[in-house]
Amino acid sequence: MKIVLVNNGLAGGGIERASVSLANHWAEEGHKVDLIAIYQSDHFFSTHAKVNFIEPSFSYGGIKVHYSLRMMWYLRRRILRLKPDAILAFGENSNPYVLLATRGIDIPVYVSDRMHPKARLPKHTFWLKKRLYPKAAGIVAQTNLARQIMLGYLKRSNIAVIPNPVNVINKKDLSKKPSIVAVGRLEKVKGFEYLIRAFAKIDAPGWRLNIVGDGSLMKSLKNLCADLGIDQDVTFDGHLNDFAEQVSEASIYVLPSIKEGFPNALLEAMSVPLPCIVTDFMGANNEIIQDGDNGLIVPVRDADAMAEALNRLIEHPELRERLAANAISVREDYAFDNIAKRYLEFIKGHAE
Repeated sequence: MKIVLVNNGLAGGGIERASVSLANHWAEEGHKVDLIAIYQSDHFFSTHAKVNFIEPSFSYGGIKVHYSLRMMWYLRRRILRLKPDAILAFGENSNPYVLLATRGIDIPVYVSDRMHPKARLPKHTFWLKKRLYPKAAGIVAQTNLARQIMLGYLKRSNIAVIPNPVNVINKKDLSKKPSIVAVGRLEKVKGFEYLIRAFAKIDAPGWRLNIVGDGSLMKSLKNLCADLGIDQDVTFDGHLNDFAEQVSEASIYVLPSIKEGFPNALLEAMSVPLPCIVTDFMGANNEIIQDGDNGLIVPVRDADAMAEALNRLIEHPELRERLAANAISVREDYAFDNIAKRYLEFIKGHAE
């Protein structure tokens, strides 16, 4: 099958990780795969030798309307030249461009929606989404909640729920360190402030907090650690393309997000397996975590509740072991082969 995938580029991020992983997997299976980026970016991810990666020769900038028109012409020319059986676009940036660029072309377009289902989008973005998504041959939501919300305003039934696959972290033969790890962009929506405040509240000598990620709040979060007197116990590793070592060495994983589309790093931590604490951010958390069974769920923006959950896990190693033992089932539930197969089965209905 000839498949064109469209994403933001190869920079670090959930959309890029998922789309590149699928492209590589399908190429390895023998499909003809082209991956088109809509932006120039750093290459944090690598594509398979059989994946034809295409990046624009022009950079984002100038008058937005001019850039958008140039981008749509760029996409249209390449799609007409490649003549794929189907197109799969990833994310709210790529999806409108692809749907507009392929008007009048008889190739089915599928869009994978990656936003938190209740995220507040700019008016023009929501308008485009509402007008253009119904023109897609199919829509992929990451969670059942996202599908239900989209059904309400898109009035389309061809919306499939396909989560991201898990990139399994195979635990190294290392002694677990008394440490708590969290991974994500250092932005307000990721809730790291509340994790830091929670860590400052616990009484656990010898335990450390390791935050993996980069973003605009790096300096202010470091200052917060200093103000709370825990700067010697908190490590900021910055952005890492591969954070397997940091996660596999830890004893507890925390996802403190206020909003989240689909938490890839959470699945990876569960695959180690690690006991995990997640916030109740009304997304995939309730579909992945069953509170008290394979993880713990706490309210968003609640440092006290998060501190209490951390204390429970630190003081009760048997609880950590039980949650981790149940968490490892994500290896099968979100296995890469199964997720890639579900995508192909969904798009083949129109492409063949």
